[in-house]
Amino acid sequence: MSLKEALASKRFVVTSEIYLPQDKSPEDYLEQIFNLWGRVDGIRFQPFAADAAVSDSLTLCRLLREKKFDPVFQVTTRDRNRLEIQDALVHASSVGVQNLLVFTQDYRVSGDSLQELMFFHVDMGKFFSVIDGLQKGTDIHGKDLDTERTFFIGSGVDATAGARVPDMELREMEQLAGGGAQYFITTPVFDVDQFAAFVKKVAPLGIPVIAEVIMLHTAMEARLLERYGGINIPEHLIQAIEKAPVKFDGSAKITLEIIDSLKHLCAGVHIAPFGWENKIGPLIQKIKR
Repeated sequence: MSLKEALASKRFVVTSEIYLPQDKSPEDYLEQIFNLWGRVDGIRFQPFAADAAVSDSLTLCRLLREKKFDPVFQVTTRDRNRLEIQDALVHASSVGVQNLLVFTQDYRVSGDSLQELMFFHVDMGKFFSVIDGLQKGTDIHGKDLDTERTFFIGSGVDATAGARVPDMELREMEQLAGGGAQYFITTPVFDVDQFAAFVKKVAPLGIPVIAEVIMLHTAMEARLLERYGGINIPEHLIQAIEKAPVKFDGSAKITLEIIDSLKHLCAGVHIAPFGWENKIGPLIQKIKR
């Protein structure tokens, strides 16, 4: 079952992501995630370095498709022009990738200053015009292509404000929904009450929401997420990971507890293991769907 089919069926979906260190090729790394086969509805490649080549991501997407995974290709509009985005999407389609996760800005390190807002070279309208053209079989210049492309489009959104979603962000989400976004993936969720308020606020948009859940490695990491990422992490969770004698076991327990609390609130979860990709298969198996 594809990610699109899983969301359409109202099944509680589980997706995950994998990181590719700079010293490894996609082929080398693929063997470490076989434990996720049949357990996730989608899997996303997360570049270890910000300047990782798109070709590496697409190579991994192709390999994932060959191994019967349903890959999600991450697309950002930052530092890109329409031609670069079009080329990446055409290449993605050529290797059988339909799932897209679009970031119209770097939502994990965001701000509201004019300089930051002007830094993104392709705005939302232009991005979706590229998508719309490809799905109709034309390029950005209006020339006919060899075939129409089909994409299942998701977008990253910021859930940290809870019910106090800024008007500007709410308008952007409305524009994303109107432009063709079919699901949202949020910033990391630790505060379930805050997330519940966010879901209630955006429910009128009618778009399925997938909550990102990060596996904490240390208490220091949690403090950094709070300080620099604007993520609210309840103190008892920080204390739990700090006191855990085996960090993975402690983190897995926290992750499963958060997911259990989220199941009645959203369409699914996206688990970010941050280096524990080869260990999370049994954890995902424990999620009751």
